[in-house]
Amino acid sequence: MQIKRLLLMALSAVALQSAARDKIDLSPLAWDITLDPQAQWANDKLFTPPVTMASLPVNLPTGGWQLLDHPQKTGVHLPATVEGEMWGWNGQTYGVTGNYVGVSWFRTQVDVPANWQGKRIALQFDAVRFRAEIFVNRQLVGYDLVNSTPFEVDITPYAKVGQKNEVAVRITDPNGNFNWKDSQCYAWGAYLTNPSHGFGGITGRVHLVATDNTFIRDMFVENTPAASTVKVHIAAEGVKQATPLKLELRERGSNKVVWSRQEQMDGSEKTLTLSLPQAKLWSVEEPNLYELTAKLGNDELTQRFGFRWFEVRDVKGDRQFYLNGKRITLITAISWSFWPDNGITPSRELAYKQVRDAKQLGMNMLNFHRTIGNTDVLNAADELGLLYFEEPGGNQYPANKFDDGTAYTQFYFNYRNEKLARMIRRDRSHPSLIIYNLHNERGASPQAEDRRQMQMAHRLDPSRILTYNSCNGKNPEGLPDDHFKLHLMPGDTTFHNIGWWDNHHAGGPGVYHDYIYKGKDDYLRFSDNKGEIVYWGEEGAIGTPPRLQLIRDEILRSGRTNNWEAADYLAWYDAYDNFLRTRGFSKAFPCVDSLTRQMGNVAYYYQGRVMENVHISNTVDAYAINGWESMKLENHSGVVDNYRNLKGDAQLIARYNRPLYLSVKLTHKVLAVGDTTTTDVYIVNRKDIHGPAMLQLTARDAQGKVLSRMKKRVKVSGGVVYGENLMTGWKVRIPCAGYVSIEAQLQQHGRTAATGDDKIYAVAMNATGIDGVCAVADTTGVLAAYLDAQGVKTVNYHRGRPQADLMIVGAFEPTQFGSGYSDILEWVYSGHTLVIVDNPVRWADLLCDKEVMDYRGEKALGRSWYGGNFFCRSHPIFEGLPTDCVFNWEYQCFAAYNRRRIGLRDMSGEVLVGCVSDHRKEVYSALSEIPAGRGRILITTLDIPACLKGTEAYTKKVDLDGMNESMNTFNTQGMNKADAVGRQLLLNMLRYASQHKQ
Repeated sequence: MQIKRLLLMALSAVALQSAARDKIDLSPLAWDITLDPQAQWANDKLFTPPVTMASLPVNLPTGGWQLLDHPQKTGVHLPATVEGEMWGWNGQTYGVTGNYVGVSWFRTQVDVPANWQGKRIALQFDAVRFRAEIFVNRQLVGYDLVNSTPFEVDITPYAKVGQKNEVAVRITDPNGNFNWKDSQCYAWGAYLTNPSHGFGGITGRVHLVATDNTFIRDMFVENTPAASTVKVHIAAEGVKQATPLKLELRERGSNKVVWSRQEQMDGSEKTLTLSLPQAKLWSVEEPNLYELTAKLGNDELTQRFGFRWFEVRDVKGDRQFYLNGKRITLITAISWSFWPDNGITPSRELAYKQVRDAKQLGMNMLNFHRTIGNTDVLNAADELGLLYFEEPGGNQYPANKFDDGTAYTQFYFNYRNEKLARMIRRDRSHPSLIIYNLHNERGASPQAEDRRQMQMAHRLDPSRILTYNSCNGKNPEGLPDDHFKLHLMPGDTTFHNIGWWDNHHAGGPGVYHDYIYKGKDDYLRFSDNKGEIVYWGEEGAIGTPPRLQLIRDEILRSGRTNNWEAADYLAWYDAYDNFLRTRGFSKAFPCVDSLTRQMGNVAYYYQGRVMENVHISNTVDAYAINGWESMKLENHSGVVDNYRNLKGDAQLIARYNRPLYLSVKLTHKVLAVGDTTTTDVYIVNRKDIHGPAMLQLTARDAQGKVLSRMKKRVKVSGGVVYGENLMTGWKVRIPCAGYVSIEAQLQQHGRTAATGDDKIYAVAMNATGIDGVCAVADTTGVLAAYLDAQGVKTVNYHRGRPQADLMIVGAFEPTQFGSGYSDILEWVYSGHTLVIVDNPVRWADLLCDKEVMDYRGEKALGRSWYGGNFFCRSHPIFEGLPTDCVFNWEYQCFAAYNRRRIGLRDMSGEVLVGCVSDHRKEVYSALSEIPAGRGRILITTLDIPACLKGTEAYTKKVDLDGMNESMNTFNTQGMNKADAVGRQLLLNMLRYASQHKQ
């Protein structure tokens, strides 16, 4: 039945084509994959286009064609890779160990229709990786190694018309990465090649195409500054005399011709102008598309495009982006183009899902980052309305010296230039594509060959911005000119060294932090550089896990359990699920998805608030999240997972990308009751609200009670002033615990023109209920100083059995390792509680040594694009603090990347705060309660000591047997107000300890 279905699909494809240009899609046919691990390839001579077929070696399957009669995989549909079909071919699946490097064969059979007799017959490949040697009926007919780009092979002399034909493609996968790095050229024998993703196979669709000998090779629709006018460039082959050329323009999806012209094609190239004054322009909001059909003799080709113009304008000294005459601020994210299953190419469904995700987040652009783009994704962006920025990926400059002279240097330049040229020819008619960039974070000034490459690219498509490098800012010391800013503007062949300022801050802070907004003109990603385009090109990597439950469900539904990442995701899910069910967290997080989605919200909230900063600055022109998709090994900072599931709640980002709202900015979002925050208000205004208005601010508690209110008359500029400060300096003292809302309304002409709000979390500092004497073991004296200031009775511990009701350990080294007696633990066994808030790894070693804790090592939590997250469940130690939650901005004192971030492999204690790190398939403890005899131990890795460090923690020290003891009170001046959460957690732990003493 499967063979019959595939045959019907192939025959249907033939029947649907016109007689002039027939096409059969070979992608849904049944392909075999055969590995050829004995094949020789490592020291091959390599060839860049154009290739003379007669000069090529003919590499047959090892042992002969009969090797292909025993494939490892059958019934495969394209696109397909070895890694997508046979990951772990060698019995290894961990990390990248299941990757296949070397030669594989992809083979199918196709019936060539009898009515193709006398036609030119070609195989058209969307993409392969890396090198493809194409055989038709066991004869070598084609060769290409410009990976991930389209190419065509003329097979007219080799195709058997009216018969079944065998197509076999010998793929060589010599190297490749499974991460983001494209900064080093890869070696293939004596050659250097572009770095690219390490998936080997046919990575796009394959078509068999029949035309007359005179046919249209390519058609490029070039946009112009007059948005309703385009230039049409037509390239043809086989034109030996003047041939009729007919052009017809239709709105996409309509048969109605809205423009037509009769021409003559009297050579291989022709350019003409198409003007449609009534054209519906293409934009992000209204992605109107047109289809231009060119008929040359009996051949016919249709090109889809949109009328639009993207440019940079200088408005009163401020360089700004404009689309169709309207200012636009670009909000984007960098995508490395990893995908499920085959790893390198999306299904059409996922391509559209990617674009819908971005639009759901309120973004207007995405970047093909360190890798070439994908046609299906651009098609989706064209249709749904999303802009794109594209890099060829791996477009590096080779090493200066080669073992055998300059021939290899020329090979590399030919290779990289051909890849860039193919990318541009393939993608230049897409209205969604607006910027080409050659390199990401290249640390060298452009060489002569780089300039020649830029000029070549600009000749192929003069209608787009072309930049040499992403990430420039200031040049390294010693470089007199702004070489890193080298760029070409649409329609301008002049190289510019200033005017394009792109800077990267790839790492993130881990969570939204109060320092992100300090006051007017003093906030993260503010800029007053009006003389250049300001492009924050990679920003704020905060790693969070993928939507593991959704991915697991999809893998099990599809049955695709053998691809390059499936086993990892299934194991990853199982680890999280087991922890939630067996360690007491199922009430707080009923399923794995409830946990991972809340973790995603940590990054979403941060990114939304920084995007808000970009909008209110009114000078920043573009902001790029680092990054878009996560994959199994790294890049966990992606805001979607590899299956393009949104990692968190879209509204957390989308609300800050709205075209009109009031931005309420607070200098402190977390503080203690009685503390004061300062409120500033801006308008984000892409709706041209302008003129006098009344601004009203209201502070409300969680029950809606009004705590404070103020009004102020303001004036809104409107126009191209997209972000504007309306008011600064409203100080609000917070009198109550919990969440407080600051709400803003803008009244104009008797109606509400815009609204906005923000939240505060206030902690009621509470040291009551800590009874008895607390022994303090802490060489810094900070703990004792703080507890003394809170009225807790303390005694400094030095050695021996504690003479106290409870005990807290800070910076203090444990002793008495080995078998036998422990003063402190014997004291715990008798019914006391020990609280450990510093040096947790050494104390865990002691507890393990004494068989009190099943401790199996620690894990430093990842940062930035690896990332790690904390989460907690209900327990008395969280009294007055958020609970049953992931640590978000309320817990910035612990979750921030500049704080201590360690997880313990605690296999026996009652975990109260769990934590995860990067793609490790386990969950750790950041706070555990461990029974010990009649007593208990609380041990935490959370950075409580950092929450206690003021500018003057204590003013006098007394040395007692080499230990500093604080004698004065604790001073909280100069402390981060958000550290109140950490200080209260400390007090809660001590209260809990004192309430459980025997």
